[in-house]
Amino acid sequence: MSVVTRCPGCGTAFRVSDAQLEARGGRVRCGRCGHAFDAGAALVFEAASATPSGPPPEIDFGPRPRRRSSWLWWPAGIVALVALALQLAFHFRGEIALLWPATNPLLSQACKEIGCDVPLPHHPELLSIEVSDLQTDASSPGVMVLSATLRNRASFPQQFPALELTLTNSQEEAVARRVLTGRDYLGRGANLQAGFAANSELAIKVYFEAATLKPTGYRLYLFYP
Repeated sequence: MSVVTRCPGCGTAFRVSDAQLEARGGRVRCGRCGHAFDAGAALVFEAASATPSGPPPEIDFGPRPRRRSSWLWWPAGIVALVALALQLAFHFRGEIALLWPATNPLLSQACKEIGCDVPLPHHPELLSIEVSDLQTDASSPGVMVLSATLRNRASFPQQFPALELTLTNSQEEAVARRVLTGRDYLGRGANLQAGFAANSELAIKVYFEAATLKPTGYRLYLFYP
């Protein structure tokens, strides 16, 4: 069974059920103005002949949540987009400077402020080892010489790659491993900032002590750390 009650705050009539009247001692909240009142004390007439004009009353008497204005999200969204753009620019600063050279001074200045640099691109799939050879130095039997020719097939300069040299025994088991950086195979006087020139080859030669190892083979591959 249901009856009709009227909100003393705004005068709107509502249909309420016996269950709603029994809950919380008959206290309800107006669904139109939010005013809390005793539905039992404000009964009007039976619902069979009533024509209530408002939405049903609410049972929850907790604080009504405030709706945040949607415009407040716009500044936060803009800040998030700017932060994302800065992160992408930092991560791809080398590629950006390559594609748009005019941005290089700006990127260099920004990196100077935060203590970074503008690296050259590094695409190992565009690099290759054309030939390589490992021999004992004729003038010093305890010294071995690694000779190799590297090739940059990219149409742009790249950062000099690292080389991993693994010496093996007759069972092709590793007996020693060493990583060579550009400084190791180019020498201390080399200009590493200039990078590996586009569409070019580079012949390298590295000497190292290996008298006690007596390797019978080797493996060599290039990578970027």
